[in-house]
Amino acid sequence: MPVSRKPQALESRIEQLKQRSRTKQQWLEKMLSSPAATPSEGVRRQHWIHDALHRIKRAKARALYRASVLDAYTEHLSVLELTLMGAAENTKPRHKGHED
Repeated sequence: MPVSRKPQALESRIEQLKQRSRTKQQWLEKMLSSPAATPSEGVRRQHWIHDALHRIKRAKARALYRASVLDAYTEHLSVLELTLMGAAENTKPRHKGHED
């Protein structure tokens, strides 16, 4: 039986995202560790930080919204699954030769 590639592809994608996040975090820490060379650069950096924080908050809100929608959908699918499993258990096979 062939091994499914989906779990491997998913794990690979997750690892890529984690590596990308680590690289961005290292860049950010390096960039913020050096002081601004000029007052105008300090002002520009503060504006950039404010904008970046705003974008992060919006992205988090979107991710939380999607997660809540997926949770509701998953719950709905679980209820449907249980209903169908119950119906399958209650359905008795008909006798051979007996037709309606």
